[in-house]
Amino acid sequence: MPASPNILAFLFKCLLLALVLYASPSQAVETKTIFSQYKDRLLQIRIIDTTTNSQSTIGSGFFVDSFGTIVTNYHVISKHIFAPQQYRIEYVMNDASVHPAVLINIDVIHDLAVLDGKRIASPHLELMGNEISKGERIYTLGNPLDLGMTIVESTYNGLTDDTMHERILLSGALNPGMSGGPSLTDDGLVVGINVAATGNNIGFLVPVHYLKKLLTTRVDPDIKNLLELVRAQLLANQNDYIHNLLAKPLATKLLGDYTVPDKIAPYLNCWGDSEQENKPYRGSTNFCAIKNDIFLNNHFSTGEIRYSHHHLSGENMNSLRFYSVMQQYFSNPSLSLSGDKEDVGEFNCQSDFVTHKSMHMKVAFCLREYQDFPGIYDMVLTAATLTEPKQGIVTTLVLGGVSYDNAVAFGKAYLGTLAWNRP
Repeated sequence: MPASPNILAFLFKCLLLALVLYASPSQAVETKTIFSQYKDRLLQIRIIDTTTNSQSTIGSGFFVDSFGTIVTNYHVISKHIFAPQQYRIEYVMNDASVHPAVLINIDVIHDLAVLDGKRIASPHLELMGNEISKGERIYTLGNPLDLGMTIVESTYNGLTDDTMHERILLSGALNPGMSGGPSLTDDGLVVGINVAATGNNIGFLVPVHYLKKLLTTRVDPDIKNLLELVRAQLLANQNDYIHNLLAKPLATKLLGDYTVPDKIAPYLNCWGDSEQENKPYRGSTNFCAIKNDIFLNNHFSTGEIRYSHHHLSGENMNSLRFYSVMQQYFSNPSLSLSGDKEDVGEFNCQSDFVTHKSMHMKVAFCLREYQDFPGIYDMVLTAATLTEPKQGIVTTLVLGGVSYDNAVAFGKAYLGTLAWNRP
């Protein structure tokens, strides 16, 4: 005789309760063991304002060898980079003792910093040698919101394949203050360094292989100003990605009767939409942007690659009024660039009328130089087609943190993709 639905439901609940009672204690003990076993390797990193002798920034870090070498994020100690006389670095150990630290290397591109904690026989964490599998449990440690060292169970979701620089995708809660802390495997090996959170229990780690490379070098003693090292790393990075982008023709697509740049790299996100508002002209927009940028300081980031195309059509407008609409789009491009007058100079712009592939355009080329990094610029290039009286394209390209030569080279390649496909 078959069991009744009520009996089956009761048996199912009993089975579920048994599984929970069986699994939960083991999992709790394991997490507790991980934390108790490695907590003496964990550190709070403090940036101290020397005038007030108070902490200005806090983050997390950890020992990576027995000689007191400490790892954290670049963004945790960035104030010291820009104002070393105003801000000093110290770290707090598990026993609440406070010690000074000296910066010995940085990787601004991957958001890493290495400190000398000047200790002998310090307990330390080992770095992971091989990549683990997606879905494996890892343990994220840090000092969230200055509440003390904590541990969060997380899930490893592999390396991102759609960012310029690899990140580990994490299912777990990263909160302010956990930056620079380690994420560990069951064996206590560091698989990544906590770096960013996006909310909804999604975070990112810097893969440990970037750290291994950084640990093999130290800052050149001839570099008296650490901003020189940041500048050199920014220039090398932009030179690499601009060279790679220009190694082959930029991808294009059709927008109306025009050819425009499409998604030119896998690490860009692209969207498209059409205006539905009640206007005398029709408009559609394509937009592409890089997914992550490079942190320099609390109000200044760089590394942007962003471009947009506005296709406008005004069949029921006279030519003068339509050109007025085109001019509004041309004169007011969306920039969304960070930085203030302490970080960047004013834009210096040149504009001209050019003809390319039988297409007439008005073009503006603008640069603003970084105050602390001579020879590095933000570039804005805007072009509006003038070939048709009631249809046109306004396109804007924004590059953050590039050399003059690369700004010119990439701007030329970008404009070179534009074409008018006569109906």
